[in-house]
Amino acid sequence: MARLTDQQIESRIAAAARTLTTVGPLLPTEESVRAELVDANNATERGYFLPDEDERVRTAFAQYLRVRKALHQTLAELRPLVLKKQSVPADMQPQVFAVAWCTACLLVRSGRFLVDNFRKNKVVRSKLDEAEPRFDIEAKQFTAIYKSLASPRNVWIFLSGIRQARESESQLNELASHDVVGPVITMLQQEQPWIEDSKRYYTRNSAKFRWYSFRRRHRSGYRNVSFALFQLSGSVISEIRNHWKRKRITPGVGRKLSRILQPGDVLITRHDDATTNIFLPGFWPHAALHIGTESERQSLGVTIDPVRLAAAADPVRFLEARKDGVLFRSLEDTLNVDCCTVLRPQLQPDEIAAALSAAITHHGKEYDFEFDFRRANKLVCTELVYRGFHGVGDIEFELSKRAGRLCLPAEDLIDLAIEGRWFEPVCVYGIGGNRFHSDVESARQALIATREKTRKPTK
Repeated sequence: MARLTDQQIESRIAAAARTLTTVGPLLPTEESVRAELVDANNATERGYFLPDEDERVRTAFAQYLRVRKALHQTLAELRPLVLKKQSVPADMQPQVFAVAWCTACLLVRSGRFLVDNFRKNKVVRSKLDEAEPRFDIEAKQFTAIYKSLASPRNVWIFLSGIRQARESESQLNELASHDVVGPVITMLQQEQPWIEDSKRYYTRNSAKFRWYSFRRRHRSGYRNVSFALFQLSGSVISEIRNHWKRKRITPGVGRKLSRILQPGDVLITRHDDATTNIFLPGFWPHAALHIGTESERQSLGVTIDPVRLAAAADPVRFLEARKDGVLFRSLEDTLNVDCCTVLRPQLQPDEIAAALSAAITHHGKEYDFEFDFRRANKLVCTELVYRGFHGVGDIEFELSKRAGRLCLPAEDLIDLAIEGRWFEPVCVYGIGGNRFHSDVESARQALIATREKTRKPTK
């Protein structure tokens, strides 16, 4: 590396100082993430995050990761100056150290805040380790932060920094009035209460991480094997059906449904010959979300990012999670079934636009063969409705336990529509022969008939 000129060194110090004063205030504190801490506490008591809590925690964590990345980039820029002090003029060396040391302190303090609060909290820890491409969050980020804090090398470097800061205390204090580095010295002084110089703390923390990492690896391996088995069996079971049997929703019925459907409608469907009917509760096993045509979405005010906007071009009409993932699908593809009902959310147009905008962000995710509604990195069909509509207007879904797992079955959406809660049944086709129930009361009665056949008698 060529030796930097004094002007280049000054420029690098100034850039690092600007980064610190800009992003430093964005790091999490008890006060700044109070709402998210409340969400975390509520999720811990409940055992899982609600969709709106998930969004808030993800937003805060994504911001923290962006700030953390900026601080690491700052350290990388300063690294050559710190390691090759002979190439830095003597009067600039305290400036370089002050900025680098403050950056390290911010990283340690914020990382410790996260780890100390949530290391023992399985619900929050699992959520922060969960990948979420919508927020550019990679998997195992909490574990990476924990590992960084527990790294013996990083601990040694930080303890060395503490010693050097003590030895350079007078020089650092003299920089308090410096035009460029002065604000950094102020920040550094504010960080002092967060600096832990006890070797015992870091030694204990390192041992705790090794135990945490050991347990996480075994849990992760078990989960990966379990998911692979669920995926294999789910894919095989979903293919066991009579593919030569003609579906009862004909093109004519599809055209009639097309005239009825509005953006935001939830389509609940059934294949008569699907083997999965044996394993899924009730008569109605599957759901898809009608997002409308391009012109309908534009008129409604649905927001879609540029990449998904291209993928959602006509003839796309639905967002649907099937074994190949959460994808946009055409009317003909989604309506290749035997029975269906259309449930319309009782919301204002702007609320429907908000729900659809949220649901569409999940496009491209994998299908969740484990049916785990606590995670958002993989989704099942009704989870699009759950994560799109929960918290919009007065809609607050309650998950129910089926086969030992918390979920929102399509049958629960049917029950809500029958009761007139948040959804209204617009039409039903395929019940009692190839009949079309196209008014609300007739559709409700048809749905009641299907529920009475499958609902277990109470004792």
